Amino acid sequence: MPGNGRGAKTDEYGPSPTEFAGTVPHLTCPAKKPTGGTQSAANPREGLSEPLRRASIAGTATASFPVPALPTMAKKLLILHGYSDGATSFTGLRDFFQANGYTRENVFLLNYASMDDQAQFSDFADKLDEDYDKQFRDERVDVACHSTGALVVRLWLDLHYRRQRADGKTKPRSPVEHLLMFAPANFGSDLAEMGQSFLGKFRSTFFNANRKPGDFLESGKYVLQGLEPASPLQWSLSSRDLHGEGFFNPELGDANVCYPFVFAAGRAYGGLQARIIKDRKKPGTDGTVRICGTSLNTRKCVVDFCHREVNPRWVEERKFGNMALAIFGEFNHGSIIDHSDAFARGPGKWALEALAINSIKGYDKFAERCDGFTRRTYRGDPYQQFFFCVRDDVGLPVRDFYIDFHAQLPDGSVHQQLTLEFDRSFETEFYRHSAEPSCRALLLNLHRLRDYFRRLKAAGARLVFDVFATSPVKEIRYLPAYAVVFDETSAKDEPDFLFENTTTLVEVVLNRVATDQVLHLVNFDLQRITLPPTEASTSTTGRARLIGPKPGASRKP
Repeated sequence: MPGNGRGAKTDEYGPSPTEFAGTVPHLTCPAKKPTGGTQSAANPREGLSEPLRRASIAGTATASFPVPALPTMAKKLLILHGYSDGATSFTGLRDFFQANGYTRENVFLLNYASMDDQAQFSDFADKLDEDYDKQFRDERVDVACHSTGALVVRLWLDLHYRRQRADGKTKPRSPVEHLLMFAPANFGSDLAEMGQSFLGKFRSTFFNANRKPGDFLESGKYVLQGLEPASPLQWSLSSRDLHGEGFFNPELGDANVCYPFVFAAGRAYGGLQARIIKDRKKPGTDGTVRICGTSLNTRKCVVDFCHREVNPRWVEERKFGNMALAIFGEFNHGSIIDHSDAFARGPGKWALEALAINSIKGYDKFAERCDGFTRRTYRGDPYQQFFFCVRDDVGLPVRDFYIDFHAQLPDGSVHQQLTLEFDRSFETEFYRHSAEPSCRALLLNLHRLRDYFRRLKAAGARLVFDVFATSPVKEIRYLPAYAVVFDETSAKDEPDFLFENTTTLVEVVLNRVATDQVLHLVNFDLQRITLPPTEASTSTTGRARLIGPKPGASRKP
């Protein structure tokens, strides 16, 4: 968030003012992985949870909870800002934590050049890893970050993990114990593309006190591309730290794992900002980031259309079965870090309780409490986004494609009314990444989608999607793919792969076919051998059936 250099803040990215024929393979979902681990040494803050629940607020800007003082050798805290912001905007957050247990010499803030057009997230991660080694050595620290800062920290942790593995460590130790993420941009912001425009560059140059001298008419090209919804950076990072190896794996044990906490804002902006910038009031967002995109409770599915039988599979997860997420409906993207009584009673209180967690068992219980809090207090519609990445069977990105959803009747005809309704209500929410169109995101209001599925089932129809793609090389083509999302034969009123306030990564693999102009076989007499053509693995009457996880089922294949 941009600041004015005096501790007051504006918000990030903008200024303040019959039956169906065919074989239908099933999709099963990986199960929640059981958590475990050894108990680590006692944490001096483990006992804070109950006192904090009884605490009341006293005072205003410097309000603090009556918590026990931390010992002299307490862990250190590092605070990271968001895009186009700086440490000067986070003195209030600094003071809040200092008033609640951290000593002045143990609180650090970080500045990074988010508006430099040449700077990339990998630069921030590498420099942070270097500075951490020099300043903290192997000491575990706590981190509080806002918005874009979450991506910076996750990329740093990912880099640090991979370097430890390269050094031969079989059980790496996270440099961060508690990761507190306030309104994190884990899956980007709808405002990031606007920031790359001339208007965005102009604002960053003349109306942002955090601009560096060399940032004239720059707004952070690569940073903003990484911040767009459906960015390749988010895909690759999440494939590693959420669906591969990383510090969020409870198998590392209590003393090595990183405990992540997401405190999301649940209200978009109103007033002048919403009138000037429509995405400030975009439903399902906090005015800057998609609420469902803050959560780390992701799932990843691979739908491969290159085989005779299409068997979509869910990727095994190695992260916590339930990543802590609490949504605070009264805050927007900026106000969730304002040092105020409301903050201290809400996100601040929860953050202090999170800092008391020092075991996997304790973390799991805290995550359950967060779920309960959100169910009781958050009144916003639930959303889920589907992050599509389309490639061919040799691993190359497919950039020119179209996903068409439509309602289909048992005779194969299209139900016009329900198809048009889906187009108007949902397909318009597709976002295509500006620099890598093979990556796209679909944001769905689950309240409206569930109502749509009920009417679809009542009409005896099913929802299907087709994927058509074109290659820029005339000798190459992609075979079309077809899939059933939901049909009338289901005993339920909705698919099993709907999860509120989450992101689902969907990797679609298309069959790439080359003509004989690219390569062909000849026999001993040098005569061309004629081979049968390659056919699509699915058709409009024999589609892959996409069925999600059953409630309570294991998420491990």
